[in-house]
Amino acid sequence: MPSPAQIASVPARDHLLTISAPAPLPIQFDLTDGPSLAGRVWHHDQPRHIVLGVHGFNDHSTAFEPLAQHLRNELGATVYAYDQRGFGANPSPGIWPGADPLLEDLRQIAMQVRQRHAGLPFTVVGESMGGAVVWVAASEPKGLQADQLVLKAPAVWGANSMPWYQRLSLKFMNAVAPDMSLTGRGVQSLGITPTNDPEVSRELSRDPLFIKATRISSLAGVTALMGRAQALSIPPPQRSLVLYGLRDRIIPPPPVCDWLTHLNATGEPSTELDFVIYPDGWHLLTRQLQTREVLRDMQHWIEKVPLPQRKSATQAQDAVCTKRP
Repeated sequence: MPSPAQIASVPARDHLLTISAPAPLPIQFDLTDGPSLAGRVWHHDQPRHIVLGVHGFNDHSTAFEPLAQHLRNELGATVYAYDQRGFGANPSPGIWPGADPLLEDLRQIAMQVRQRHAGLPFTVVGESMGGAVVWVAASEPKGLQADQLVLKAPAVWGANSMPWYQRLSLKFMNAVAPDMSLTGRGVQSLGITPTNDPEVSRELSRDPLFIKATRISSLAGVTALMGRAQALSIPPPQRSLVLYGLRDRIIPPPPVCDWLTHLNATGEPSTELDFVIYPDGWHLLTRQLQTREVLRDMQHWIEKVPLPQRKSATQAQDAVCTKRP
């Protein structure tokens, strides 16, 4: 295992109070059926926990910096994250690779990490689209090698939760102009942002690896993946935690309400499935101004410390569905 060789200066902010911390080390994950994927590791010399991060749509592994630093310092965790195929520092960024390759990449990388740290508790954390990938990979028959799962603002906005005209427009544009790219300027002008932290917003706008113009084909692909996650009736067998903020404008409450309603209607959700709903939480729950509570909740849940604000799937449905417009 590599050891940290460099110290990175981290600005003291409300949700990142560490003055200096070891920088993550770049790594590569070799796959049996595709290119190597770029990644990084926040290494702990004597880890007690292992965590793997799976980032969201158009993002990359740097998204886990605040969470990884916190879990390494407070939990004694070694944290890995990788750039999903078609994103970040990998070949052909912005080209949708298909849902199945994303699922198989996660399964292979999780297996590699687990084998490298055999015997240590292993948690997989998925953010947004990464949450959908984790949920599907773990719930479908092939499964996912992990002891527990955390989904942060999972992307469960399938086509069935979209208005008919939005579904029709996406289908039509994907048929006639799949390579056409859209930027986020329109939604930003409407105040639809993933975080209330202006510094994080500036970092994303300057980040050369963060994809800022999205192909229609990628939107169609991620919508199909989100629908696949939304339609699953049986939760994964692992102990799982879902975190969601009611101020989320990227995956807003209505599709999450649809997901929870479906989950509760198709059977009794596992008692191993926990929810925490943040009334003032944004989409990037670990990259917002009020991140400290979320980081602490994740740390405690991984340690199996009871969370007073824990909700069942039914209670989460009640909390989220009241936010419907």
